[in-house]
Amino acid sequence: MLSQTISVKPRPEFDPDRIAFHVACVDYDRASLLVSDLLENMARMVGIEPRLETGPAELALGWTFYTLSVNKEVARRFASLPESDILQSKGATLDQKFATWLNRQLAARMQGIQVRLLSDLKSSQFGFF
Repeated sequence: MLSQTISVKPRPEFDPDRIAFHVACVDYDRASLLVSDLLENMARMVGIEPRLETGPAELALGWTFYTLSVNKEVARRFASLPESDILQSKGATLDQKFATWLNRQLAARMQGIQVRLLSDLKSSQFGFF
């Protein structure tokens, strides 16, 4: 059984082998547990270590925001499974498709949580919302 590996970093640095997300949630405790459990279970299904990294949580306007990154190999291997529908998700790149798919999975399990690619937020005119 793979052990849980989550590290906290002040700000995620660019790493082409990782997918960096910005997470917004109303209930940080429940949401962070849900996201990490989902990603860790996916990694276990494809037989790799998830190596999740989270940034510090910041509270604003009733929402909690934090960054999260996961090794890209989790998305690649999970997308290649026959029963996975990640590649049918909306998006031009695997990262975008994975973020769209992850949002659908999280929305089905909990209200008040949104995940966006950190790179999309930095290039967006309007930010998170």
